[in-house]
Amino acid sequence: MPHALVPSDGVAAPARFIRSVVLPRPGGPLPVDPDAQALADAHGFTEPEPPPGTDPRLWCMEHHRPRRLIGGHGSYHARCIACAPPVFPHRVRGERFWCAAHGCRQAARWDVYGVPVCGVGCVERIGVGCGVRVHACALRVIAVRSESDQAIIFGCFPHRARVRPGEAPHSLRVHWWRSNTTAGRVAVLRWPKLERGKFTPRATVLTDDVLADLFVQLARVGVPEARPVVRAAMRWARGKAACPWETATLQPVLDRMAEMRRERWAVRAAVRRSLQSG
Repeated sequence: MPHALVPSDGVAAPARFIRSVVLPRPGGPLPVDPDAQALADAHGFTEPEPPPGTDPRLWCMEHHRPRRLIGGHGSYHARCIACAPPVFPHRVRGERFWCAAHGCRQAARWDVYGVPVCGVGCVERIGVGCGVRVHACALRVIAVRSESDQAIIFGCFPHRARVRPGEAPHSLRVHWWRSNTTAGRVAVLRWPKLERGKFTPRATVLTDDVLADLFVQLARVGVPEARPVVRAAMRWARGKAACPWETATLQPVLDRMAEMRRERWAVRAAVRRSLQSG
């Protein structure tokens, strides 16, 4: 039987190649727009060169700065800080939500004014001044209605990012859960700027306008839960509809997580009894 690339007449077919998923090392400079080059020559502009010994693959030709490893949990990407997308959505495990009290590693069962706690003991400890983990406390929790009339809970938390002393953080962490599910998703969003400009201050309070901007950021990266909210927020901004979200708590999510843990413990107990009886 003749080979697929060699027909019976003996004339070989043209070679077919599969495009590699690995980006090759650039062999030369990127193509330049002739009009942009003529304008640069007229003004005497020269493209800044990377530092000596810099790998061209690790140098951003648009912003003229080195690329850095961005990501976490075994998924790192070499990106330019200015080119990196503002949102990195990924799934999270929905087994438990940790208690926010210092020194406690128990699963949270109550939502007390945005602070997840495991029980009465931690509430009393927090009351006498034991302190809480700020990054585990919700800044604001809202609920929106999906197109199928299901409640989706969004919780905004401070993001663990290194900032200079006295400087406000530039990002926050947003979790959201669909109805009757515990496996939510999380995304890191940038606080929107109060006005346009490179060194203008960013917002630090989660007002309704800031929430609308955060939903726009989620919709731009393809989060399906945010698209109907953005459309409703546009009508609300024009005064033609009510606010698309309402104030909520994390208690429904904590209740679903507790129920899932009880079911898992029941299954483990049944397996243990079956092994002991056998």
